[in-house]
Amino acid sequence: MEGLRVTDLGRLQRITRVLARHGFGEVLERMGMDVDVPAPSDTETTAHYARRLRQALIELGPTFVKLGQILAMRPDILPEDVRTEFSTLQYDVAPMPEQDVREVVEEELGGPLESWFEEFDFIPLGAASIAQVHRGVLRTGEPVAVKLQRKGIEPVIASDLAILYTIARLLEGRVNFPGLYTPAAMIREFDIAIRRELDFTQELKATQRMQRALQGTDVGVPQVHPDISTRRMLVMEHIQGRPLPQALPDLDEADRHRLAHTLMDATFRQVYEQGFFHGDPHPGNLFITPDKQLVFLDFGVTGVLTSSMQQTAFAIFTAMVFRDSEALAMSIYRSGATAGRVDLRRFRDDLERKMIQYHGATLKDLAHKDALLEVIDLATRHRISVPPEFAVLGRALALIEGNLRALLPETDIVKEVRPYAERLMQQTLDPTRLGQELGSLAMQLRYYLRDLPTQANQMLMDLEAGRLTLQTQPADRVEQRDFLTQRTNQLITTLLTCTCMIAAALVGDDPPRGMAWLYPTLWIITGLGVGWLLLSWLAPALLRLRTWRTAFLRFWGLFRRR
Repeated sequence: MEGLRVTDLGRLQRITRVLARHGFGEVLERMGMDVDVPAPSDTETTAHYARRLRQALIELGPTFVKLGQILAMRPDILPEDVRTEFSTLQYDVAPMPEQDVREVVEEELGGPLESWFEEFDFIPLGAASIAQVHRGVLRTGEPVAVKLQRKGIEPVIASDLAILYTIARLLEGRVNFPGLYTPAAMIREFDIAIRRELDFTQELKATQRMQRALQGTDVGVPQVHPDISTRRMLVMEHIQGRPLPQALPDLDEADRHRLAHTLMDATFRQVYEQGFFHGDPHPGNLFITPDKQLVFLDFGVTGVLTSSMQQTAFAIFTAMVFRDSEALAMSIYRSGATAGRVDLRRFRDDLERKMIQYHGATLKDLAHKDALLEVIDLATRHRISVPPEFAVLGRALALIEGNLRALLPETDIVKEVRPYAERLMQQTLDPTRLGQELGSLAMQLRYYLRDLPTQANQMLMDLEAGRLTLQTQPADRVEQRDFLTQRTNQLITTLLTCTCMIAAALVGDDPPRGMAWLYPTLWIITGLGVGWLLLSWLAPALLRLRTWRTAFLRFWGLFRRR
């Protein structure tokens, strides 16, 4: 992160004037800024703050428009009304002139444009705030699409990022923001996202990975040309076709149904099998070819799920389909970080009310509802911060849901996705997979037990030498007591589990001669071990209840008097 430079001060002054003109003068005053700004008009001060903020971002230019577009994908950062307003953000930018286009291409290739291209159309197919796309034909005769970064955009973004970090630091502690992110954390998330988007080699790698992920499906992905692609230029196959909204009128019922299931199959494979998914599958990025095949475009935004995240995604999806609000609440709670105590019962009831709206409803009925985004909104309101990857996934699935709605508006979405949930359940309970997970768990337990004597010995030596201290804070005594109780229970459980495993391993179908009594005895020991294993988890929970604790103390007092 670069600091604010003297050359950025003029830009900072313009930003503050724009914000004040759109009715955010009070925010500037809280930041300690004393800037002479014109008084805002009545329409700007009375308009909804999200609409005013969107208008300000457009006036401030491409960096701020991109900030709004990226934050519109993050339900864990912004509330729904702001995301809805930001989702319409577009920046009308004039295409680069021919001379600038030629300069960028020749700087990246290190030679004349004509050395690589037989034809090159300097009028872009589309222009955005960061890049524009041109049609060309390589010397080999292959038609290609060439994505070029706008000339001089990186220094502008670097300057704006420095200003945004400065503004975020000034806002810290002065303005309350919705959600669990601070202003500085929001800008850091934006910084990571936009720097990745500026590096076209990242998009090239993502496109190649998506080709592998969707291999064998009916979904196409453009071929890329890594030999002539760079950080600022991406050369890929030119796809003949139309965006999904334009192609819809020419699709009959059978085509719509086939394409909808092709899209669902591709989404299932990306999220639940590959752990790698298209992060921005809006209708413009879904092309329908002349032979009515589906093609994904633009992999500038993608998401990656770790194995544990995939397991959580499994649990969330199946819980929503089978309307298990308890499992859904616990899955989300375990996957995220919490800010203070969470009322799980209330969270579960809120989730149940949401799920009722989806079961039996058609996609047309759910025109303004996005299942996972609403769940993430609920989690945020209950002070549960989900991993950022789930926020990107929620936005992607909301876009997929919108595409399915366009294809099959009268379809019961829960009924359509139920077979996928059943397939997930079968895969999760597959004996081979369960065996692999148990083997992995056994290896972890082996290493844990191997280190346990050394760690216990070190702890005892530290205790003997007086180097072991325990610090507590009065405000957190209950939480720390629960934490120590949980860790003690885990240790006891582990030791008793090992005892049961050793006893079970010693028991054989053919005991040594004269030791037949050992067979039932070891099973009794194993049973007692299992009993203690359960008791080690249940007893602390029961003893925490005042009634049981009081009864236990009375019983212990009577016992001692006897």
